Amino acid sequence: MPLTKQIPFLIAVIILLFPSFCLFSQHTTQSDIDALKDSLALKSGKERVEFLGDIGFKYRTINTDSAWYYVQTAYEEAVATGDKDLQGRISMSLGILKTEAGDYEDAIDSYKLAMHLVDSANGSPTLSFVYHNMANAFERMGVIDTAIYYSLKALRRYEIANDSQRMASVRLNIASQYRAIKEYELSKKVNMEALEMYRSLGDVFFQAAIENNLALLNNDQEEYEKAMLHAKESLKLWQSVGQKLVIAYSYTNLGIAQKGLGQLNEAEASLKNALLLQQKRGDRYEVIFLKMHLADVLNRKKSYAEAANLGQEAYQGAVEDDLLTFQQKTALTLSRIYENQYNFKEALIYLQKSTLAQDSLFMTEKAKEVLKLKEQYETEQKENEILRQKNALANSELELKKRNNYLTIGASFTMILLLGGAFFYRTQKLKTARMEKESVLKIALSEAKAQENLKEQRIRIARDLHDNIGSQLTYITSITDTTRKGIEKGEVFLVEKLTQMKQFTLVTISELRDTIWAMNKDEISVQDIKERVHQLAATIHDATDDKIKVSVTGTGSNGVLNAFVGMNLYRIIQEAVNNAVKHADTAQVEVEINDLAGQLTVIIRDLGKGFDTKKQSTGNGLYIMRNRAEKAGLTLTVTSTEAVGTEVKLMLDFEYNELQKQI
Repeated sequence: MPLTKQIPFLIAVIILLFPSFCLFSQHTTQSDIDALKDSLALKSGKERVEFLGDIGFKYRTINTDSAWYYVQTAYEEAVATGDKDLQGRISMSLGILKTEAGDYEDAIDSYKLAMHLVDSANGSPTLSFVYHNMANAFERMGVIDTAIYYSLKALRRYEIANDSQRMASVRLNIASQYRAIKEYELSKKVNMEALEMYRSLGDVFFQAAIENNLALLNNDQEEYEKAMLHAKESLKLWQSVGQKLVIAYSYTNLGIAQKGLGQLNEAEASLKNALLLQQKRGDRYEVIFLKMHLADVLNRKKSYAEAANLGQEAYQGAVEDDLLTFQQKTALTLSRIYENQYNFKEALIYLQKSTLAQDSLFMTEKAKEVLKLKEQYETEQKENEILRQKNALANSELELKKRNNYLTIGASFTMILLLGGAFFYRTQKLKTARMEKESVLKIALSEAKAQENLKEQRIRIARDLHDNIGSQLTYITSITDTTRKGIEKGEVFLVEKLTQMKQFTLVTISELRDTIWAMNKDEISVQDIKERVHQLAATIHDATDDKIKVSVTGTGSNGVLNAFVGMNLYRIIQEAVNNAVKHADTAQVEVEINDLAGQLTVIIRDLGKGFDTKKQSTGNGLYIMRNRAEKAGLTLTVTSTEAVGTEVKLMLDFEYNELQKQI
């Protein structure tokens, strides 16, 4: 399957909104900038700040260093003016430059500052632009639910202002966000709506942007011929309005389509063109993405050394920028490259890194759940509004009847009793109807909660099977293929490969038994975990011919954990013990499990060589333990001293465990 099919989001062209004084900066030529520079010497005060900001934005697609210089100068002078709204507008401009440079968290800080300054000033239209650009930053970070939230806020404000230009622009972003949650048909529909709006506005720049987005969507769906047509059209349109750097996005989608069609030489040329332009733009996100795709193309062309170098650069960049999607895909590509080079050790390492990154990638389901919750919330709000209106109407009727009763009280005491009885009857009837409605809602909420709990359990089980068994089976498959290819190498080679297969098979069986053990239980007692640790100790004794002994001690406990917490606790103990056996160079590992005053404490201690925690990388094992501990509500601490040993400590309050059971 092509790599693009699996990427949750790729920025084709992010349409970054900016203050009104630089609305058309996308269609920039050097002569436009020179004209502004000539006028700058005649300006002062706020007008000078606006001209500086405008020049900076016009430089965005021509020279990023100049763009930074002018916008930062504009911000310093805006602060000096004391005009909060102007400061907010320039702060937003800085946020846009940071977004394009890949500094998303800093960009969001700039947008939040702009939001505060504009809000506290005069509520200018800039607030709509802030919402729009903040949505773009969150989308690049992969936080799609928040991106959709701010996009919808921006769209509502544009609709109120009847701003066609920006309504079309925010629709582009919403289309991109629909794509991120794989709602491809919705994304195409919104893109086409925006395209019609831009054609009526005569805006060629954004027509090109939409053609590029359509190329991206067709690449996602493996319709590569269509993707090439749209990519070439976007390239032609952008070149017609003098764009020099933004055409990198057209080359990107063109190269991906060519790769999908097997045109590897053409794909390499297109992707290298895109990479050169994105490096000039300083867009780290796109540079990492392009290196990842180039590595895949070169691997297919059997240029393994160059492919490995580019793959390593892409992976390192993804780690530095905390881009989990790219870490997962690049690690998988590197695993394939090393497998083709018969470097099975590195292939396994990067396969494990890919599996680890996959653990955190639930973006699609998360965004869909957000949309579902949004619909449920709006429905509930409407129902509550109807109930409030009914209650208000009933209260009004009751007040009217009261006034009529006061007017007729002297006429007949009997009439008063009748009216009072009618009032009481109506009140009881409304109360009964309201209670019935509340009862129905409670039942519905209870059923929804039960379904949600079931879904969460399924996800937990699927994740455990994927993490602990999927990677083992994948590597067994790899060893099988290698054995088949190298059967002519002789008996020693075959014995070695069969031994590896046996070891990995035994590990897989053990992992599967542990998972089934947890699946068959709604709750796991502390005593259950102790017994499993004793079994683990016996396994290690056998595997090492009693060279390494694992002792299990501690106080007795009647404590009971839910299955999720209990399974994660055991997995962390298992990982810590295995790490000690593999790396500590020790003959003794101690596991101490104590239940004191409502708090469960587990200590895994070895008397091995230890390590310097300030110098040595914590590695994947410790990352996995911390990730499991965080999700299960466990407190994890690791201390180590060279030549003394290492201690891993886990703590759990049973009060938290009770909350987990209720959830």
